[in-house]
Amino acid sequence: MVLYHCCTSYEISTDIARSGFFPRDQVRVTEHLSEEQARTPDESHGVVVLAVPWDFRLNGYPRDSATGEHLVPGHVLNLFERAVWSV
Repeated sequence: MVLYHCCTSYEISTDIARSGFFPRDQVRVTEHLSEEQARTPDESHGVVVLAVPWDFRLNGYPRDSATGEHLVPGHVLNLFERAVWSV
């Protein structure tokens, strides 16, 4: 499974990929890429969460009613490899 967190600037995405998410933050993630294109340079990148175990399930985490994205604690996402992704 691959999870996506977007849209942020290149600098923020690089920092998250290197250092991780804030452990107590609820991070919006999705399994599928959005069809929307970035609108500003501040929305040009995201973080890809890689090597998520096959038995990891998002349905145990709440969803944002406005976006449909799942809200996963940062400390959970920090268990997995992260990389920068260009929108």
